[in-house]
Amino acid sequence: MRFRNSNPVFRAVDTNSVSMDGAVTYTNVAFKTLLLVLIAAGVGVYTYTKLATLATLTNLIIAIVVGFISVIIGTRSVKLAPVFSIIYAVSEGFVLSVISYLYASFYEGIIPTAISTTVIVLLITMLMYSSGMVKVTSRFTSFLVIGLISVIIMSLLSLVFPFGGTFYYLIVGFSALLSVLFLFLDFENIKTCVDAGTDQSYSWILALGLMVTLVWIYVEILRLLAIFGRRR
Repeated sequence: MRFRNSNPVFRAVDTNSVSMDGAVTYTNVAFKTLLLVLIAAGVGVYTYTKLATLATLTNLIIAIVVGFISVIIGTRSVKLAPVFSIIYAVSEGFVLSVISYLYASFYEGIIPTAISTTVIVLLITMLMYSSGMVKVTSRFTSFLVIGLISVIIMSLLSLVFPFGGTFYYLIVGFSALLSVLFLFLDFENIKTCVDAGTDQSYSWILALGLMVTLVWIYVEILRLLAIFGRRR
C-alpha cells in the first residue's frame, strides 16, 4: 500500500485495523496534535523563564535523547503512543526553548516571526492539499524519502566537516523545503487512515507524526530567518 512507503513515523499504523471504539477522524488527529503543540509551548515558555537553572548541556542532551526515544516507542506501540507522544512534546518544548533563546540572542524578534511563519505554512499546505493542488504519488514519496536520507547524511557530515557559505545556505534551504513537503505526506497518511476507517487508537501516532514535522519546520524556519538576518 502507498501508506507503507510514506513517512517512517507512521509505519506502525495499520490501515486495515478494525475499528472497535470508533474510527479515526480529522477532528481526533487535529485535537491531539493541538494538545501536543500546547504542551510543548507551555513547557517551552516555562523553560524560557527558567533558563538560568534549567538550560544546562546535560539537560539539553537528555531532552534530545528522550525525544528521540519517545518517537521510536510512540510510533511502534499503539498502547504506549499517548504517553510517549506527551513525553515527546515535553522534551521538544524544552529543546525548542533553548534553541529559540540562542537564536533570539542574536536576532531580535525571530521567535514570534518563526512561530507565525510555521502556522502560516501549516495553513497554506492544508489549503493546497485539500484543494487538490498537490497530489501525493509514489514518485513524490520516493523523492521525499531520498531527500530525507540525503539531509541526514549531510547533517552527520557537517558535524565532522562544518559547511559554510553558499553550500550551507543550499542545505538549509533544501532541508526547509523538504520539511514543508513532508506535511503533504502527513496529510495523505491521515486521509488514508480516515478513509480506511482505521481504529481511533491510532490517532495518537498520526498526531505524533504531524507534531514531529511541525517541530522540524519551526527549526528550519529559525535557520532561514537567521541566514536572512546575517545578509542584511
